[in-house]
Amino acid sequence: MLALAVPARAQSGSSNAAAAEALFVEGRRLANEGKFVEACPKFEASQKLDPGLGTLLNLADCYEKIGKTASAWAEYREAIPLARAAGSSEREKLAIDCSKTLESRLSTLTIRAMGGNSGDAALDVRRDGVSVDRAQLGMPIPVDPGPHEVTASSTGQKPWSSKVEVGANADKVVVEIPKLEPATGSDAAALMAPPDQASGHKSSPQRPIAIAVGAVGVVGLGLGTFFGLSASSTWKDAKAACRDYPYECTQEGLDKQDSAQSKATISTVAFIAGGVALATGIVLFVTAGAGKEQTAIGIGPGSIVARRSF
Repeated sequence: MLALAVPARAQSGSSNAAAAEALFVEGRRLANEGKFVEACPKFEASQKLDPGLGTLLNLADCYEKIGKTASAWAEYREAIPLARAAGSSEREKLAIDCSKTLESRLSTLTIRAMGGNSGDAALDVRRDGVSVDRAQLGMPIPVDPGPHEVTASSTGQKPWSSKVEVGANADKVVVEIPKLEPATGSDAAALMAPPDQASGHKSSPQRPIAIAVGAVGVVGLGLGTFFGLSASSTWKDAKAACRDYPYECTQEGLDKQDSAQSKATISTVAFIAGGVALATGIVLFVTAGAGKEQTAIGIGPGSIVARRSF
């Protein structure tokens, strides 16, 4: 039945549907050859691109073949209402029978928050990096056999983690999160540091900002240069329109003087703003880093002040 479970896809002609179909066909080929480890990712990708009941059933069967019993059980359970809605009684019966068969083999992992953790609203519990809802705490949750990592963290507390191995065939594992200890010294500093500092990465969002600010400064200096040259040229024209500059000027000469004055003012403002922005960008870029230093930038009329603490 699984071999004939070709997914029913929307006749949209989209590239996603075509790619999903190709992935499904390749997954079936690998499954027929017994290469289930390679087949499962094909079915996963196909289902993600264009969900189909047939693909879902094949994915569930593939998970079962490689020992991922919890994942297989979950996919079979998901297929039951879909098959019922599609009016496929055979596929519905297949999904029900397979899910019931797997239920007796499911291994579970129970996570308990002990001590004062149970009432901590800020407690963040994760299983294999995925957040665990508080409603799941204390409940046996079906998981695939193999290694699993449980972590717990809270504001102002030392993070805690534990790695466990869950066996196959109805293994029952319980992980108890002890009362988290208050973070002190280097632990507290690591918790308060920005994510890139705490993890040791050298990247900093300050450098992209520095580049953007510096670019604005370069544009400002360019505008200042342009209007400065234009003002100089206009002043020359204004002088030429006066018999005895700045006296005995024609109306054209007076207009050119006003224009030159305006351009000179714009040039001065652009130079000041551009210079401050460029200097700020340089300081931000140079002081960007992943250490514990802190930098404060102050900008005033025609001045820039940088203060760095270690």
